[in-house]
Amino acid sequence: MKKFLLLLTSILLVSCQMFEPKKEGFAKFSKNKIEFKNNTIVLTSDYVKSTPEEFKSKIDLLEGTPKFKNVALAELKKIENKKVDFEIFVDETNIENYVFIYTCDFYQFDEHRAARVVQALSDQLKNEANKQEVKFKRIHGRYFFTPTSKVVKLKYLKAYKKDKKFQTEYIVASKSGGIGLSISNTEDIDFENSVKHLASK
Repeated sequence: MKKFLLLLTSILLVSCQMFEPKKEGFAKFSKNKIEFKNNTIVLTSDYVKSTPEEFKSKIDLLEGTPKFKNVALAELKKIENKKVDFEIFVDETNIENYVFIYTCDFYQFDEHRAARVVQALSDQLKNEANKQEVKFKRIHGRYFFTPTSKVVKLKYLKAYKKDKKFQTEYIVASKSGGIGLSISNTEDIDFENSVKHLASK
């Protein structure tokens, strides 16, 4: 009987481990809490705050990717032209991974308006990609909500020859106001779980 119980226990332990969710993507990295306008968002531990000047000088040091150097500088200029408060966080191990967080207008989202915003944003980014002479591929656009916020997400790919960048745009609308995030990296991490947590506060 004892042998049977031991066997049963070991089978249960092994089967539980088999069905444990795999830690993939963002989950496998150590975390780093970033503050912006009394909001906390979790990025990976290599991300540090940067000024526009520091960002430009680091981007200028990039070798072998002149096209994406110009794309990064164009994205910074677009954020600066919004004339809103913003902060930049860059991955110290790879300057091509960066996050712009900025204040934006409060949106009264419903499904129809969110769909229009996603499409308009997609069209705008496609036009920008054409001007930058890079290929644009929309991966997905969606709308979701939490108990405190409504979120529009657009994820896309920019490619030039063999180089590619994954980019994700978020608009988080809550009673405390709007926050936009523009996330660009080479590793296909869009920080959705972190944005959901931000949007749930």
